[in-house]
Amino acid sequence: MKKILYCLVVLTGLFALSSCDDDKQLDFKNLPASIQEFVGTYFADVKVIKSEKDDEEPRYKVWLSNGFELKFYKEGGWQEVDGNWQVLPSALQIGILPGNLLTYTATEYPDAGIVEAARYSWGYQVELNTAPSIELHFNNDGEITMTDRH
Repeated sequence: MKKILYCLVVLTGLFALSSCDDDKQLDFKNLPASIQEFVGTYFADVKVIKSEKDDEEPRYKVWLSNGFELKFYKEGGWQEVDGNWQVLPSALQIGILPGNLLTYTATEYPDAGIVEAARYSWGYQVELNTAPSIELHFNNDGEITMTDRH
């Protein structure tokens, strides 16, 4: 009887864990047009290996064959571009980040590259490939508000 009860507890726990996953794998063609356009513009020659809709956040996630991970808000606007320590392509940086943010980063950290960028209601966050890594926060106008070294 104890073994049966134990098995039921384990199975219930596994079921509960699997039901907590609100991510739904989607075919890339079924994502909003703005996401498809973003990927086509900045990663035209890169294969999409996985795409999901996360109902908990809510947002969309896209994984590319070059190691980049992209997150988009439910409306389809970009939220985060993570190069996983690869520098973001120049055209992408110019296309999504304010000019004065890019100027500040290039001036203050000339030997560093942006490896991650995120957009929030308060502004932008970028991570540089320095050692230790540096995270910079900018307001919506691209003016520096905080520097954090990891």
